Amino acid sequence: MQQQQPDVHDTLDVNSAATVSATANQVKTQQRRATAHIPNHDDHIPDVLNYLSKARVKWRHNSDTILIVTKAKDHRLLRYTRCLAEWLIATPRFGKQHPFTVYVDGHLQDAKSFQYQKLCEKDPIFKEKLKFWTPRLCHENPSLFHLIITLGGDGTVLFTSWLFQTVVPPVMSIHLGSLNFLAPFPYTSHREALDELFEGEGFRNTVRMRLSCTVYRHQADKPDTSHESVSEEKRTSVMETAWMKKQLLHEAKRISEAERQCLKKAIPCYTTVPFETYEVLNELVVDRGPSSYMSVLELFGDERHLTTVQADGLVIATPTGSTAYSLSAHGSLTHPDIRAILVTPICPHTLSFRPMLLPETMSIRVVVPFGSSRPAYCSFDGRNRVELKPGDHIKIAMSPYPLPTVCRTESSNDWFSSLQSSLQWNVRQRQKSYVIVESDRQEGKAGDHERQEGEPNSGLFACLQSDDKPSLASLEQTSGEEEEEEEDDDNQTVTADDEEELGVPIWTDEEIRNW
Repeated sequence: MQQQQPDVHDTLDVNSAATVSATANQVKTQQRRATAHIPNHDDHIPDVLNYLSKARVKWRHNSDTILIVTKAKDHRLLRYTRCLAEWLIATPRFGKQHPFTVYVDGHLQDAKSFQYQKLCEKDPIFKEKLKFWTPRLCHENPSLFHLIITLGGDGTVLFTSWLFQTVVPPVMSIHLGSLNFLAPFPYTSHREALDELFEGEGFRNTVRMRLSCTVYRHQADKPDTSHESVSEEKRTSVMETAWMKKQLLHEAKRISEAERQCLKKAIPCYTTVPFETYEVLNELVVDRGPSSYMSVLELFGDERHLTTVQADGLVIATPTGSTAYSLSAHGSLTHPDIRAILVTPICPHTLSFRPMLLPETMSIRVVVPFGSSRPAYCSFDGRNRVELKPGDHIKIAMSPYPLPTVCRTESSNDWFSSLQSSLQWNVRQRQKSYVIVESDRQEGKAGDHERQEGEPNSGLFACLQSDDKPSLASLEQTSGEEEEEEEDDDNQTVTADDEEELGVPIWTDEEIRNW
């Protein structure tokens, strides 16, 4: 008897790591519903991602593991983290008295202000249900978690992307940071939002494209191809070496005779090997580093040499990163549902080198040429800064592991709301009429008087008068109401000397290596 294939709409769930990390092979022809227009497995990955972005997913009742990532160095958020974890564990759902296992930052286990021991004394269930994560756990077991909740701003979301370098569970971002462009959910209504996520009719994700960036190092020796079985890493090295030699031969035609002879001697023994790979959510930045001179880089798209970059640097960004460093370098704002790679120069030494949007299927290489007198430096979402010496290069391609973020309403509405509220996009006072009558003057005076009393300015766009973003006072009031029954436990004085200890410490490189 032929086994019945599962319905693809059953697999489109927030709890399926295969779904949220969607690659083209993860949506099969035999899984399709006859009435649904679902991409074939032969379709491009962007087509599958676009479908998943529009699909409404529903929380499964057997999903019971939630990870909380808290912004570092902010002592106020420790109380919010504790309240959220306690509420998730203690609120009955799905016929269970304690439905969720919650993981919080490993630094909080011994933090005095988090009061883990007091929670366990209050109810022994917290010893079983409240656990602690480390970067190693997130790296080795990404499928363990069914939902990630971030308490902070955009930097906290970027840190979450860095923790999960393969598949990423859906991320729900609660804004308690500075800019909050990627965090659409206000803390004041986070319980209602979570109730809707767990028990509602379903919610939408913004499947955010990431870039896979591999650093290749130049080695002046021949590759070892004597073994019959060649590893995937060696195979990749051989392919990149062949590609680089071909491009070096083309480069030899554009340089002087003396440089050409030196380069031709170096080509036969040229080898490039992969050094490290990172999945980035915002951007890869290649710049001049500490040097005061501009950098010289060669930019390739697939097999074509696009241009020689003579600038302070180059930003290779995703649509999500179009509102970050790329925007500061005059790059275009790009909707996160658009699958494209943004190439934005940093202070180019020409007037004609303008920002570009390239197709997501293109493989981009940034090469530090042998003729460069100085090295370049690159960083990945602001982390892991490395030096690129002459002969080194970086290969950038669309990552098979996108990052799904939970929408507050839907992708476009969240994006435009963030543009207007966080970046004040195209905000100015409305142009006044040429004809000013006496009644207008009287209304204007009345409006000025009202604004002095604290009323919002009616000349601004209506969308900027939203009450979504809470003030610090309202957050403190909300948190106080949540912890009313624990007033005796939390009546400890916070001094200036204790603030650093009370905040979540930053995971240092040394700690990560030790883990």
